[in-house]
Amino acid sequence: MRMRRLHRKYEPELFRVTVLRALCVATLACGVCLAQVGPPVCGVPAGKQVASLRPQIRPRPTVAAAVATAETAAADPTMMVAAEPMENFGVARYRLEDYADCVGTGGCYWADLDAQAKRAEAELARLIATRKAGEKLAVVLDIDETSLTNYCEMKREDYGFISVPFNEWAVSSDADMALPGTLRLFNQARAKGVEVFFITGRPGEQRAATARNLEAAGYKGWKGLALREGVEKTMATVEYKSEERKKIVDAGYRIVMSVGDQWSDLNGEPKAEISVKLPNPFYYLP
Repeated sequence: MRMRRLHRKYEPELFRVTVLRALCVATLACGVCLAQVGPPVCGVPAGKQVASLRPQIRPRPTVAAAVATAETAAADPTMMVAAEPMENFGVARYRLEDYADCVGTGGCYWADLDAQAKRAEAELARLIATRKAGEKLAVVLDIDETSLTNYCEMKREDYGFISVPFNEWAVSSDADMALPGTLRLFNQARAKGVEVFFITGRPGEQRAATARNLEAAGYKGWKGLALREGVEKTMATVEYKSEERKKIVDAGYRIVMSVGDQWSDLNGEPKAEISVKLPNPFYYLP
């Protein structure tokens, strides 16, 4: 009887603990979800003085406000308006920043990345299921804006690409930032015994730092890492990456998937059976 009373006494407390634990698990799960569809938190890089190289303009106008200003002025009969066939570059950068930071009405870069990664995961599962006995399968991944993100440095440079600080960032320990969807795809491939090869347009001088950052970001157990060496530095990207894929095929692998953020990552022969183009509104590499 006494044990039954004690049990009843602690039932409410047990219930509260159970609920609290469930809430904690749910909160952590939501945090992971949010991390996959929102921008990472960027601090001031090691050895830098400021978090941004952009002159601080406060408050920064919204894209809608900038467009409204132009439209209002254009409607003023006392205003002589010039022909402007292209969008103002400053406004375009506002639009780009909003997309990268998932604010405003222009969509969310990180959600679009994650959605494409999920499509790739489903397709990779289908491709792996077609493997024949003894067949060696391979997945090819680009690095910048495909496996690792340079978002924090691009944001710091106001999406203008300043080569010296950008390349300093690329070889720093701050640059070990994985794109979550690609890391999931990498782990899916490795769990099924599929080898993963990285082919990047980075110069060979960045090999050690690149390998270190890939490992630190969670890419463990990859098969190969190709960077531009010697005459490859002057080759067109499509030609260089095609030759690197051919080396993989010549080594006896069936390349089932290739993932990149540039068309030049994916075009050329031999191609993967499925090529996955990730969004990249920041820069274009022919």
